Parts: sequence; structure tokens; C-alpha cells
Amino acid sequence: MRVNPLYMNDLVGSLDATSANEQQLTEELASGSKVNQLSDDPVAAGQNVLLSAQIGSDDTFSQAASSTQSMLQVGDSALSTVVSQLTSAVSLATEGNNGTLNASDLESISNQLVGVRDEVLSLANTTYLGQYIFSGSQGGTAPYALNTTTTPAVATYQGDTDVSYLETPNGQKIQLNIPGSQIFSAKGSDVLGTLNALIADFSTGTAAPTAEVDAQQLSTALGNVTQQRVLLDNSLSRLTSAESYTQSESAQLTSAQTNLLQANVGQIATQLSTAETQQTALSQVIATLGKQSLFNDL
Repeated sequence: MRVNPLYMNDLVGSLDATSANEQQLTEELASGSKVNQLSDDPVAAGQNVLLSAQIGSDDTFSQAASSTQSMLQVGDSALSTVVSQLTSAVSLATEGNNGTLNASDLESISNQLVGVRDEVLSLANTTYLGQYIFSGSQGGTAPYALNTTTTPAVATYQGDTDVSYLETPNGQKIQLNIPGSQIFSAKGSDVLGTLNALIADFSTGTAAPTAEVDAQQLSTALGNVTQQRVLLDNSLSRLTSAESYTQSESAQLTSAQTNLLQANVGQIATQLSTAETQQTALSQVIATLGKQSLFNDL
């Protein structure tokens, strides 16, 4: 009996395919991944690239958000103390304007207001990781400098009005800073300028004619600081929420990526055993047919 050479070619082709399958299954079992190269599963490999890019974007945002969140918390704490200091200053100014205090009392109020002014100035120059947080984009420059050689003293803003934002992975923009000029020396709500005016109003032991107006302006300035703190708190809340969502999304994407790439060890082991059995059987058939062909040729 002569063996059909085409049949032999088909058997050899099947053996090659089985050997290649066995090699791939062996690689998957060793690596624990079912996609070790693009040709293993082009669709899964493409999905993996997209998942990796999104996970990378989420991780980058989370790292930036974590640092920025701490900066906003420092800023919020500073403004909280400013509100407390200004509330105290409003009370002092109101007391100084009641018309019942003597010169010594008014001078004492002036001195206490100096203490408030200096504390507020220090808070306006708050730093985080060596950078001034109320200087706009001028983090290396102290927002305010105080000149006490004049009466009243003058506080000068040295930063800029730039506002920075952090974009979330889904495209939302979160404001990260508030320039000091918007908080402490806004037109009509000049915290430091009004404090300096009140200090001068009571420093002589007699309430100046402008003291009542200045006290009212300080109340207005206090209201502005409170509003700016709300703005900062909103940014902090949005950032915290976005960071939490992004971390959750990253965990879900990582799980999906694992499921996409991770090999089913039990299933692969079974498939590998079947492939090895098929390879052995095909090798035996080819060897047997090869001997028969050789015998017929003789």
C-alpha cells in the first residue's frame, strides 16, 4: 500500500500546529498570562494598552490630588484662623467705638489690633512644602510685606493673580489656589489695610472720626474672607471626591486588566495535556506511515 503524500503533508502540518499550540500553552502556564505577545490575542493586547493608559492617568491624578489636597487643607486651616482673628478684631473695634473707654483702654485696643494684624499677616504668608500658597503663581515670593514706617502702616501684595487648576481624568477642572489679593486686600474688603487703619484710629488714646467706618469695613472684609474660604472648601471637597472616584476606578480597571490577561491555570493545564497527547499520537502515526512508505518503495 502506497501512502498518499498529501495525507502525510496534512499530518505533518497538524503536528506543527499542535507543537505550536503546546509551546504557547507552556508559555502561558509558566508566565501566568495568556497574552505574552501581540500575536497571542491581538484584541486582548489592544484592550490591555487602553486599560494601562487609563490606569496610568488615574494614578498620576491620584498622586497630584493627594499632594494638592494637603495644600488645600493647610490653606483652609489658615483661613479658619484668620476668620477667628478678624472676629476678635471686629469685637475690639466695636468696643473701641462705644464711647466709654479711656485713653489707656483705647491704646490697649490698638496694641491688641497690632497683634491681630501681625497674626493675619503671618497667615497670609503661609507656606506649604516651602511654597507660599497665597501668592498666585509666585510660590517663591512672600505674598505680603509690611511697611510700619508710615501711619497707618501699609501692607503690599507681592504675588500675582494667577489661578491654577487640576484636571481630573474625566476632564473636570478644580481650582487649586486663591491669590492673596482676592482674600486679604480685595477692593472694598481690604483686611490688612483696614486693620492698619484701625490700629492708627485708636493709637493716640482717642477714637478717630474714621474709626466707626473702618470697623464697618473690617466686618465687610471678614465676610469676604469667609466667602473665599467657602470657595477653597468647595475645591477641597471636589478634589477629595474626584480622588476617591479615581482610586475606585483604578482598582476596577486593574481588576479588569487582570481578568483580561491572567491565564486560567487549570484550563491551560488540561489543554496542554491534551495537546501533548495529540502530539504523541500524531508523531506515532507519522512514524508508522513513514515506515510503510519506505517498505513499499523497497
